[in-house]
Amino acid sequence: MRSKLLILLALLPAGVFGVAENARADNGASGSIGTIQVGNTSVSPSATAGSSSTGTTISAPTSVAGSGNNTASNSVGAVQVGGGNTSSGSTGAVQSSAVSSNPSASAAAQGNSAGVSAPITVGGGGQNSASSSSGAVQVGGGNTADSSTGAAQVGGAEASPAVGAAAAGSAASAAVAVGNPGSGNDAAGSTGTVQIGGGNTASDSTVGIQSGPIAAEPAVTVTPTTSGPPTVVPTTGAQSAAAPTASAAAAPSAGPTGGRTIEQATPTPGTRRTLGAQNQPDRPAVLGQLPFTGLMLGLIALLGAVLASAGLGLRSYAHS
Repeated sequence: MRSKLLILLALLPAGVFGVAENARADNGASGSIGTIQVGNTSVSPSATAGSSSTGTTISAPTSVAGSGNNTASNSVGAVQVGGGNTSSGSTGAVQSSAVSSNPSASAAAQGNSAGVSAPITVGGGGQNSASSSSGAVQVGGGNTADSSTGAAQVGGAEASPAVGAAAAGSAASAAVAVGNPGSGNDAAGSTGTVQIGGGNTASDSTVGIQSGPIAAEPAVTVTPTTSGPPTVVPTTGAQSAAAPTASAAAAPSAGPTGGRTIEQATPTPGTRRTLGAQNQPDRPAVLGQLPFTGLMLGLIALLGAVLASAGLGLRSYAHS
């Protein structure tokens, strides 16, 4: 029973891999040495962080995809990524089909939002061919460098970075589209050729450097999301910022409105005093008391007489 279970577990992954589909690109490297081949590849890393009132998202989906199969028969040191690459009978060929990436980031907090993205594409399509070449480097699709030496080719590249934000009842965005139009480059039978962008041809040439035209289209837009200027609504208990009318300034409100008010009491006639005048204290003068103490004058006088008599008695006793 245990052996049957182990056989079943061994056959299960084999059946799964048997019915799995290919990556739309088969790899062939018959009679080659040191060949690395990778089919169409895609990855979508992302990260998200947030709470009840804020949120942040970052993603960077990237893919390398091409049409057709990778072939590197009878080649030495060939590296092929994606599909549709051919480098039969070549030495040190590096080929990559169209590459696209769209990194983006967005954030939102307190009703405001902001986002930025930068989609980038290299190569519009087609197949790369570097048969019987030495030291050929091809990025993007539609590049041809057959029977060439030291050819570096980059297909049409396009980038469209954009940034946008929405806050205070309006939205703003800015974008710049930069690109090299063209499908592919041709450097068959050339030596030391560098081609950037699509639509370049340098067949049977020596030390040629070519770059396609570069187009840029910046754009900035500002769109109000609400009609009229933004309205500020005071919270409960706050005073309005509008100027009071004449009737409101003349007559005070009957009751409290939630805010604090400052009032000055009307003085009673006859109670105000002039600053700097010799004002008499309101408390009537009390006779028969020492100032600032309130002690009786008679008691103080009697105590003084007793002390004086005692002093005289002691003096006469001392002389006798």
